[in-house]
Amino acid sequence: MKRLLFLVLLFGCGGGGEAPKGGGKPSGPVVVRTAPARTEEMAQVVEISGTLAGAEEVTLAAEVEAPVEAIVADMGDRVKAGDPLVKLDVEDLKLRADQADAEHRQARARLGAAPGRFDPEAYAGVRRARADLDEAKRNLARGEELMRRDVSSAAELDALRTRVATAEAALQSALEEARGAVATVDARRAAAEMAKKRLRDAVIRSPIEGAVSKRLVAPGEFVRVGQAVARVVVTDPLKLTGEVPERYAGVVRPGAVVRATSDALPGKTLEGTLTRVAPDVNATSRTFSVEARIPDPEGRLKPGLFARAEIALGAAEQVFAVPEPAVVNVAGVVKVFVEQGGRASERKVRVVRKRGGDALVSGPVQAGEPVIITGVARLFDGAEVQVDTGAPAAPASEAAK
Repeated sequence: MKRLLFLVLLFGCGGGGEAPKGGGKPSGPVVVRTAPARTEEMAQVVEISGTLAGAEEVTLAAEVEAPVEAIVADMGDRVKAGDPLVKLDVEDLKLRADQADAEHRQARARLGAAPGRFDPEAYAGVRRARADLDEAKRNLARGEELMRRDVSSAAELDALRTRVATAEAALQSALEEARGAVATVDARRAAAEMAKKRLRDAVIRSPIEGAVSKRLVAPGEFVRVGQAVARVVVTDPLKLTGEVPERYAGVVRPGAVVRATSDALPGKTLEGTLTRVAPDVNATSRTFSVEARIPDPEGRLKPGLFARAEIALGAAEQVFAVPEPAVVNVAGVVKVFVEQGGRASERKVRVVRKRGGDALVSGPVQAGEPVIITGVARLFDGAEVQVDTGAPAAPASEAAK
């Protein structure tokens, strides 16, 4: 019984025939289906994607310390440049401004001058010292005349000269005191202006026209200098930043038309302009950055949304529409196979873009050539194929359906 089982197994294993030769390639023709390549004229575009942002975004901070009195504009409110966003309590700031103004007026009163440019000679101390000096000089002149007449003594003349020197020193001291008083008035005036500015800064205003994207403080909260209180973003236009492959470095220029779409606005396209192009290429990603402005006066899109866009390059390009399954990518080499006389002919192509179930490619493909759309994983250049005629070949745009 065991011997009979052994013979059955032996003859059964030997009757399977030989494996196909050629390193696993099919021993017979590969049954395939084809679709004719269809030529199209397509405007050259570069596709980018990214997150929409406001053209400008400003975070406003408090410049004075005070409690929050009122929130004037909250999240979502539209504001113009100069509109108030947050008001701080001004009672303490107003008292300080009044005090600084009083100190300024007091210093000006001591100087004895009206607002404006001050002449030190108008200072009372200077006028008095100047008068003393003039009198001392006159007395010295009379003393010298009396000395020539031998009426006065040398000691009396020396005393008169000392009096002139003392008066000159007093005048210099008075001038310095006047200049110091002027400096004090200037300092008090600057302090008063600063106090008034702090009072004005208690109302935090928007520097741009846009919308409040976030309110960061609450009524009654005590804010410190530099503490963020609100964020305002410009929502029209919007800004889209993306990366472009380095091969387009020579053709992508500011001013190009940009057409943007978003899942938040199905079926709609917004047209904008390419505004900025980076001057360098990222050595790691082999791309360079671009920035586009997308006008949105109706406010249909919002900053933070994901968007896709096409940058128009101008000239039209001839491409061929083939079903996406016909495209093969092996080790970075993109190709399709065309049926020619019962053989698969390999054609290296470049995928320009995808559209629905089609791939728009450029390369050595002719309009109407039968592009193989099934069984491509088993094909190689020159492989024997047999076209399945069970159904008529469909155009490229329909074969992928």
